[in-house]
Amino acid sequence: AATAKEAHSQKKLTGHAHSTSLIEIGPRFVLNPIRIFRGSFGGQTLYVNKQFVNPNVARSLEKREQGDKYIRRKGAERKRKNRDESIVVPTDPLADVFD
Repeated sequence: AATAKEAHSQKKLTGHAHSTSLIEIGPRFVLNPIRIFRGSFGGQTLYVNKQFVNPNVARSLEKREQGDKYIRRKGAERKRKNRDESIVVPTDPLADVFD
């Protein structure tokens, strides 16, 4: 508060001499537990996260999908090339009229 009057009215509203507010200073830190063991680093498994997907597995699936897309594109390219080669354009009898 800049003046004593503002500080007094603020104290009446909030019950505190200084107002406090929370601001976000960054992104949230979220833990995604995979397994919880009875001991520190082993022992009986108490909890298993069934929805957890290993990042390496997810990356591998992405690369496999990209590879499949490449194979489909190359197959279509091959079919197009074979179709273009199989099309036979008949000779035009009037092609040499003006030569």
